[in-house]
Formats: sequence, structure tokens, C-alpha cells
Amino acid sequence: MVVNYEDGILSSIAALRAHYGLASSYEPDERLAKVIAEKKPEKIFLILIDGMGANLIKRKLPADAFVNRNMLYKTETVFPPTTTAATTAILNGRGPNENAWLGWTMYFKELGESVIPFWNEGKYSGREYPGFMERTLPVPRMEKELNEAGFCARTLNPAFTEEDPKTLAEGIDRLIAYSKDQETDFVYLYWDKYDSQMHKTGPDSPESDQLLSDINAELERLGQEIAENTMVIIIADHGQVQIRRSINLRDTALDKYLLTPPTIEPRAMAFYVAEENREAFAKEFKEMFEKDYMLLDHKQVLETGLFGAKENHPRFEEFIGDFLAIAKSDLCLAYEYDESKVFKFKGQHAGMCADEIYIPLIVYQK
Repeated sequence: MVVNYEDGILSSIAALRAHYGLASSYEPDERLAKVIAEKKPEKIFLILIDGMGANLIKRKLPADAFVNRNMLYKTETVFPPTTTAATTAILNGRGPNENAWLGWTMYFKELGESVIPFWNEGKYSGREYPGFMERTLPVPRMEKELNEAGFCARTLNPAFTEEDPKTLAEGIDRLIAYSKDQETDFVYLYWDKYDSQMHKTGPDSPESDQLLSDINAELERLGQEIAENTMVIIIADHGQVQIRRSINLRDTALDKYLLTPPTIEPRAMAFYVAEENREAFAKEFKEMFEKDYMLLDHKQVLETGLFGAKENHPRFEEFIGDFLAIAKSDLCLAYEYDESKVFKFKGQHAGMCADEIYIPLIVYQK
């Protein structure tokens, strides 16, 4: 139950960062470092397809599909396998425990509520906290590091900005153009629609399968039209699993023990419980969910090194709570005041199933 950080996605990112002279917490992956050294690309484009797990593309696309035939290896993402933790780690080469960006929601004692880090917004209050995460948990980003080092680096992030391409095809067009200019050295393209589709209809739905096929076709087109001096590295932040059962913890006896609503993720839940109630909470949780969720106390979480193998951020321990429950089946726990939201997602991630953890490392250069 331990993520392999020494031979996972952060080692792959370390190889990419080393090519540009940037430091990382982990040693560079020798396989990727060797390919970069042999190919000697003038430009590198890093594409992250949200949710495109290695097991999914192996299972759902033919062996001769672009993403399968160019997969250098499959590797493990960070824990939890979720966008907030993984993309932040990937963009600075440091583990979630070092960044303290752990998941979709995190409890901040100074605010007295759980905040959605990407939105700077209270999860339950909807209150806005402009610039809160940037001030409270600042993290370096690869684009800024590269530009400060004298390279020309760009980011295409249509999920979060207005001016970026609205379709993957537009993003691919931009990459093709950047591959042929005289200025660009590095581009990071993030694409979120596959993950969103799987959340909505599930990873095993026809709609998700069709979208994955379309993504593969666009990446194939990129490979055909890109300039010869450009290397494309394609990764994911996590995969997804089909959710077949959901339970709202507010409807269970466990709710009475909680000091705050659970945080981090539905499939990687941090619980804050008063000391006098912790033994009873653990006993009742295991009676209800032991087949579907692993329950670790605070000390056990620290001992496992689940969130990373390097030194913890000064505030890391605050955010993991008194207990951490990790999904190992197709059950998804929730904590919602609106009952309709409990069954909102048919696909999910952030647990320890293989389909969530394993991601591809795809490399292509003409």
C-alpha cells in the first residue's frame, strides 16, 4: 500500500527537469533520461490528459493506437491520485507532502472551514478567498522556473483560463505551430475533458470510450504534423474507476464523531475526531467499511510515507487529520448536505485501485 515515489511519475519529471537544469526532489528516471539524451530534442511539449490512466488506454484502445504503441513505460502517480495533488507535484517535481497540496478540499484552521485549493473558495460556505492558496501554500511552477532560467516556456490550460483553446484540436493546432517557430522551448498542455466525461458517465461508458478514441486521434495528428526537432511527452495525473455504490456519511452513525466534514477526497478522506472519540470512531468505521476502505490513524499515515518520501511541509500534518480512509473497491463515500450530490459521479479517483494509480509515460519524436 505504498506508492513508489523513487520510481514513479516524479522520477520521470525529474528527468525532464534535469534536461533543463532544474532541480527535483527525486532522482531522474534513467529510461526517460536516456531517450532525451539520444533524441536531443530542441523543444519538448508535455501533455497531461486528465484521467487517462495506463490501464484504461491498454484496455480500451487497440495495441496499435498512438498512445499504446508509443508508451515507453507505465508508472505510478502520486498519492492521492487526484488532479490537485498530482498536477501540482508534476509541475514542480516535489511530492504532495512537500507541497501540502493534497486534494480537492483541505481544512484550514485559520479560516475554520474546508477550502477548494484550485478555486480559493469554501467547500460548504461558498465564501471566496482571493489569492489565499498563493499566499498560504505557494508552490513554484515549471513554466516560471524555465522562463527565469532563460527559456521560452508556455502553458495551455483551457480548464482554468479564458484565452486558451476551447477544444483539444485547437490545442494541438497551437502545439504544431509552436513546434515550428524559432522562439518556443517548452509547452505544457493540460486537457481536462476526459476526466470530466468519466466523472459524468463513468470510465466504462460509450461516451468516455469515444472521447478517449478522439483524444488518441488528435495525438496521432500531432505526431504526423509536428516539427522533427520536437519531443512530445504525454502523461496523466491519475486514472478512474467505475463507481457502483455511494454512501453519504451524514446518514451514518459516524457523523456524530466528526469535528468537521471530511476533507481531501471522497476516496481519500481525512477525518478530524476528538481524542476521546477516536477509538470508538475507528471501531465503528471498520465495522461498516473495512472491506471497501483502509483506515489509517495519523501516526500510520506518517509511517507509510504515502504522500511522498521526502521531508514534509511544515503544515502537512494539519491536513491529513486524525484518520485517513482510502478506497480499495468500487464504493465511494461522500459527505453532502444535498443528497442529490452523493450519486453525482459515476467515475472517481483518489483511491488505491490499480486503475487509479497507474499512468502512462508516452514519448514521441519523429
